[in-house]
Amino acid sequence: MTTTTTDPTKTKDNMDPPFHISIIGGGIIGLNLALGLLNRNISVTIYEQAHEIKEIGAGIGISFGIQECMRELDPRIPEMLPRIAVLGPDTLQWVDASSTTEDFGLRGEGKLFDMRLPMGEGFYLCHRAELCNELVKLLPEGCLRLGKRLDGFEQGSENAKVVMSFTDGTKVEADAVIGCDGIKSRVRNLLLGDENPASKPHYAKESAYRSLISMSKASSILGSYSSVLTLWIGHGASIVTFPLSNNKYLNVAAFVQDNNKDGWPDYHKHTVQASKAEIMHAFADFNPRIRRLFEELPDEQNRWGIFDTLDYPLESYAYGCVAVAGDAAHGSTPHHGMGAGMGIEDALVLRTVLERAKQKLSADPAATSKKIALSRAFETFDSIRRERSQWLVASSRRQGQLVKWGVPEIRNKEDFVRDTQERISKLYGYDWRLMVKQSIEDYEKRTERKDR
Repeated sequence: MTTTTTDPTKTKDNMDPPFHISIIGGGIIGLNLALGLLNRNISVTIYEQAHEIKEIGAGIGISFGIQECMRELDPRIPEMLPRIAVLGPDTLQWVDASSTTEDFGLRGEGKLFDMRLPMGEGFYLCHRAELCNELVKLLPEGCLRLGKRLDGFEQGSENAKVVMSFTDGTKVEADAVIGCDGIKSRVRNLLLGDENPASKPHYAKESAYRSLISMSKASSILGSYSSVLTLWIGHGASIVTFPLSNNKYLNVAAFVQDNNKDGWPDYHKHTVQASKAEIMHAFADFNPRIRRLFEELPDEQNRWGIFDTLDYPLESYAYGCVAVAGDAAHGSTPHHGMGAGMGIEDALVLRTVLERAKQKLSADPAATSKKIALSRAFETFDSIRRERSQWLVASSRRQGQLVKWGVPEIRNKEDFVRDTQERISKLYGYDWRLMVKQSIEDYEKRTERKDR
């Protein structure tokens, strides 16, 4: 017989909360969201299917604006960044690596890059796993439950809780559930069903090879390029390199356009075994220094399929008292380096509207039910976040084509910079304070309109 339990977690001030939130997924977004909710005395538990927190991928960029969002969630979060991250440049810098004859090492310090785009502010570059490890340390004991793979959930009628069932046979109740379980989200799949193409991400016709190379080896090959974020572009392929772990390693992410009509071999497995020889073949027409860098890679490699939600976007991020956020809602390719940042913006809106719901329920519990208060909060989240986050998915896909010289109307470096600048300004010039203000206003209008 299966027993359904209600999670006993209290708020950080040890008071009984007006509602309890369950987060599915203990990655960067789930952890930031949980810390933000706890910082506002909102009860929360994270359920993570893995038996240890281990982020997939390597490097992540955190812009100044996203650092401010983190600070608003919990001031302790950005305080950790100087310990684990390298401060990146305030300018995006590209090198056309399709020249097979030029020796980049002969360029002067002022002529290293073919294209430059000032952003007005720098950003931190860090390893995903190191960031997750530091975030976990900030959680109170008992907040994170490992080895909990979601099997299903049920939303009951008025005033009923959401009942989650896990593959270990347990069932847990919560007032609301937020799926932060990544691009292959189980929550999204359960909400929409297998037959709905939006229930799963789709292959973006691109794959990647990711590695860390010791800085001692990388610097001897790339020279000054190894100490800064460098974007290498070429026909049909591109590379991103930047220092990590206090300049101990060079993060290398190599992207290759996939012209195979059969698509990715297995949706359920986003990585397949590969080899250094495959990488050397894919970058055969790149500059010799790049090829020398790849020669330092181990013979055995993994090839990562790049998936996103562009072809079948969600029509809503809110489904009653269940919502999805981050890559679970709007998984994107990595070419703007803002996938995690967009999810942290999501977390800030969710924190904001759930705090308003808490205030309303605490002030007058009889005025409205928890279910209505929480579902309206999620409706506001969807209204505020869906357009911007889905725009990122489309823009990142375009940027991935652009850095491979795959956009027909972009024929020279001037057009390249202009096209990129138009979209980058929307990302890094975003007014997150206005976003918070609009979230509060939208939630208040929904509650006033529906309470009448």
